[in-house]
Amino acid sequence: MRGLFEHAGIVAGAVRLLVLASLLGGSATAGRAADVYGNIPEIDDRGREQRPMFRLWNPDPIGNHEAHLAAINPRLAAVVRKAERDNPGLRFVVGSGRRDPALQRVALAWGWSRTPGSLHATGDAVDLWPLDTGGRVTFDPALQDRVAAAMKRAALDLGVPLRWGGHFRGYKGRDRSHFEIAGD
Repeated sequence: MRGLFEHAGIVAGAVRLLVLASLLGGSATAGRAADVYGNIPEIDDRGREQRPMFRLWNPDPIGNHEAHLAAINPRLAAVVRKAERDNPGLRFVVGSGRRDPALQRVALAWGWSRTPGSLHATGDAVDLWPLDTGGRVTFDPALQDRVAAAMKRAALDLGVPLRWGGHFRGYKGRDRSHFEIAGD
């Protein structure tokens, strides 16, 4: 029977995520984290309950934001921090930063990534999730466009070559949350 996880490696990766969440003081159902995904549709385009997937992936995106920034390429982190500083009315968090092989296998199994060789593995990619005025993750295209504009301006100011997933074609209509350092 195929469930949320398709093989033992994925289960091991998910267990690792739960252990990591508990070590970071997070919980898939605790306080802020339980409400932070309230804007996410309950069912995804594959008919799966996706809020539990988000909670497992990043139990507390607001609380984990700085740790995720610290784990990515410092040049990319500088772009994110400048975009935040220069746009105080625009709130967003790192939904996904550096990924180890187990976490990347989870992303592949869930359809959240299309390549085992993702730039997330080296910390050269980040997925930024906008927050609404209530502090909940939202994938509102207008907010995603504002985040993209802020990131592009910050990257230009810092001289960091940046590629935005909003220009990708054929991936769920585009990967609007994704930003990566472009080849130098």
